This record gives sequence, C-alpha cells and structure tokens, in this order.
Amino acid sequence: MEYAEHYAKPFHGELGGTFARVNDFNHEFFIRWGKIDFDVYYGVQANVKVILKVFSNNNITETYIIDTDPYDISWDRHKRRTRDFYIHPFSETFGQINCIKISYVVHLNERSIVSEKEYIYMDWPQLQGNQDEHQYRRITDEYSTANYHRTYELNADALQCDTDWFNNHFESLELIPKFTKGQPEHPYHPKNYIHHLINKVIHSKQDEPDRLCTIKVSVDCIDDADFISHLIHASKQGVWVQCIVDWRKMTLTNSHNYARLKHSGIELIGVVCSPQHHLIEVEPDMHTKFIIFNDEDCIQGSFNITFDRWWANWESGMTFHSKGVCRLFDNIFQSQRGGVIQKYGIDPHSQFNLLYTFGRHTMQNGNIYFPHQAILSEIHRAHHSIKLTLFMVGELLGEHSDSVICALINAKHRGVDVQILFNGHLARQGEIGK
Repeated sequence: MEYAEHYAKPFHGELGGTFARVNDFNHEFFIRWGKIDFDVYYGVQANVKVILKVFSNNNITETYIIDTDPYDISWDRHKRRTRDFYIHPFSETFGQINCIKISYVVHLNERSIVSEKEYIYMDWPQLQGNQDEHQYRRITDEYSTANYHRTYELNADALQCDTDWFNNHFESLELIPKFTKGQPEHPYHPKNYIHHLINKVIHSKQDEPDRLCTIKVSVDCIDDADFISHLIHASKQGVWVQCIVDWRKMTLTNSHNYARLKHSGIELIGVVCSPQHHLIEVEPDMHTKFIIFNDEDCIQGSFNITFDRWWANWESGMTFHSKGVCRLFDNIFQSQRGGVIQKYGIDPHSQFNLLYTFGRHTMQNGNIYFPHQAILSEIHRAHHSIKLTLFMVGELLGEHSDSVICALINAKHRGVDVQILFNGHLARQGEIGK
C-alpha cells in the first residue's frame, strides 16, 4: 500500500497563547490557535489535508480536518502550512487535553493517499505549561503510531451517468419540498422525515444483518437531543453512523448532546473552514446541511438539526428518494472526510443541478460552474419575475466582478417583478449575532 509519507512529511508544529472567544450564545471559551508545516516532495499540484486528533484526560478523542496552503514553491517540491485551527485546552465536560496527534492525506492525480502513521503535534509537556506562551515542537517519527483514518472516492463515471439521467428523467429524483414553518409536529416537518428514515435504516439492518447500513450526517450543527439519541440507538443496532459538523459547534459548547455523541464512539469530525480572501464578508464555516440514509434516501435543507432550540424557525429543504442523488451527496461527504471530490460535467440550463461552493461540476468548456455563477445567470435570464427568500444577502461577485445586487437592480429596471424576503431581525440589527 502506498502511503502519504512518500510525498510529504510534517516537520514543525506551533501552538499560540490563550485568547477568549464566544459562541453563538455569547458563552466564553478560552482557546489557542495552531499551525503545522509540511515538506512536500512534489510540485504544488500535490495537496495535503490534516486530520487532527485531540485527546483528553477522560479518554475522549475529538477529530478535526484542516486544509493547507502552499509556500516556498518549486517545480518539484514545496512546503505547506495549515490554515489557522484552534484548540480548546480545558473543557468543562471533558477536562484537560493531554496530547494532540496528526495524520494526513495527500491528494494527487485524482486520488487520496493516507499517511501510514499518526504523529505527535503537541504532548503533555507543551500542553501543561504556561497557556499564554507559544509552544513549538519538531514533529518526528518518535512515538508515532498507526493511522486508521481511511478515505474514499466515488466513481466519477457513475456520477456523470447519474447527472445525465436526471437531465432526461426529472421525475426519477422523487423530490419532495420540506418547510418547517415553526411547526415541528406537522407531518411535513423535516424532523418527522428524519426520524422515520433513521428507523427505516435500523429496520433494514435488522432484516439484512449482513448488509452495510449507513447514516451519513453533514450538518453545520446537530445539537438536538432526540436526533442524537436516535443516532446512538441506530449505532447500537449495527448501523454505521458518521457525522461531520463545523468545528465551532462541537468545540465551543458545553452541550450535553455533543458530549453524549462523543462518548458513544460514533465518528464525529469537525471541519475547520478558515480560508482568507478579501471578498469574504463574514467568517466562513462548514455550512453544508444534508443527511444520507443508506444509499437511496437523503434530505437537504437550510436547517440545522437543532429543533430543540430553534423549533420555531422558518426553514426550507428537499427530500430525495434516489440512489443517484445519494451518490452526488456522498461525493461531497467523502471529500469533507479527506477524499478527493470527483469531477463531472453538467448542463447549467438543465432542470436539476446539485451545486456546491467547493464542488467540481464543469461546463462543456471545462470550467468549473459555481453556485454564484448559477444565481447570476438565472437573474440575467429572468423575463417575468424573481422571488427571493433569504437569511441575508451580500455583494456575491461573479467571475467578472459583476454583483448580484446590481444584477437584481438591473432586472427590476428591465421590467422584471423582483420580490425579496429577508430575515427581519437581521435586517433590523444589521449584524449576525445581535
């Protein structure tokens, strides 16, 4: 088996001093930032993703995935450094952390290659010292252990066949819109669908004990007691449950729900999304919201799985009964776990396209087609009406620096009926979190 060490090795770790940060509920946490440097024995086309494992005194391990950026670039080698990530040194729930390890994944030639070993990034001597002092560590093979994290890629040809089929057989999506409207007991509320499908997967496992039955959750936040309890129950029944969330939601919290999930042993990965770009208007996060049940049912929406707390929110979504759509979502899910997201071609004017900001859906000319391009394109094509219902809106510049705000105004000027609904609280306060 080929390992990532053939292409890259970590050599330096840094851990910054403690600083205060608040979560969405204004609860204060003291965290530290970190960075890791790699030598890469290949050109800049070789990418590296880091799997960070944080071990605490009560045998809880928290797992995060972090991107890297290149520097000191030569044609046959370069260096890479992680984007900023953050460590919570002491948790009210899990106590003091005592060790941080890393493994990593190299992306090369459309495939992912995992490291053979996990390496110590910071150990007890660095973590128990003065929390306000920077810590540095040379990363070596000493005390390294086996790496059991594995990545997976889907078949790009199968994804292409799925997409082409949808273009000609829209009804095969078996698509049903979902709206919360602040009524969690309503039969069309997504909560009912989600719990029904979890039970469906459990029954599939009971009916076919040798079948690999799975629930794959990729949702910004899943701080919901009923949902967590049901996932833990499914796991105990032999269902393979995997969860991906934003790193802040599983770290900057004293939630009993997340604590139960971590104690259960279910795979829980926090995605660290921290790119730097002058067009970024608010701090980015891992904002996907979908669940895949086995290989034939899935739900996608604007809602987090936080119906305990935000039961009254008005949210929207869609459910699909389609193995093809499940494969398209699984392509995204596996890339979030560290695999290489697979590329396939789309028709921008087809009835259905599943577009993601980090996707690799290409047009006939080979260029990647991004969601913001689709939004601007549809605004320009509109002849009669445009109806938007949004949490918020920004400039959202296209590839030619054209603004979605200008596009909407121009549409109004050419006679298109433009109607927009925003979140009233946000429109009044003008800032998220107020």
